[in-house]
Amino acid sequence: MEPVLSKKDFVRRYIAGEFGNAAPTWNDLDEYKTAMPWSVYKLGYHQRYHIRNREAGGPGEYNVCWKQVGADWHYLKTYRGCKDLYISAMAPTERTIIQGEVQQGVWGWELTYSLVRKPMREALAETTLTARGLGARLLLREAMNDLSYQWLEHLLGEYPDHVVEFSVYSTCWGTVPGHNTVFWEVRYGY
Repeated sequence: MEPVLSKKDFVRRYIAGEFGNAAPTWNDLDEYKTAMPWSVYKLGYHQRYHIRNREAGGPGEYNVCWKQVGADWHYLKTYRGCKDLYISAMAPTERTIIQGEVQQGVWGWELTYSLVRKPMREALAETTLTARGLGARLLLREAMNDLSYQWLEHLLGEYPDHVVEFSVYSTCWGTVPGHNTVFWEVRYGY
């Protein structure tokens, strides 16, 4: 597989489904508005959304009500100077088991993680733990269902020298049925 060399490249490939189970995601506000009837029907009126930034570390908005997405989108564009946004459904954060990032290291898997039930940036800022080698594998094997664990092994094999960012939930959720893990990012060199 081609390495992921930028956040923009990643997002394009993420939306296309290259990295497996993901949050339902739309390229821009127009695409989101077109999908809105489906989204409300499929995900429910109580579903929250995340306005995300294609610039690594750039500002975004979490937990946005479907009625507020357009206003928050325009606020980020107009007042925060965000040029390249996209929208994802918020995952069931309250059902988080473990989340973080893992990569293949010299001594096996290297895992940085949190057990805090908040969006990942907030969770890792509050509590960051680490595990390596067999310990990392056992933690993830225990939390992930079989399909998710097998897909993680696939991602680490197909994208050497990449970091895989993930969240594991106590329920299956996302674009691929039967997975309890969302793979948020696969990154190399950015």
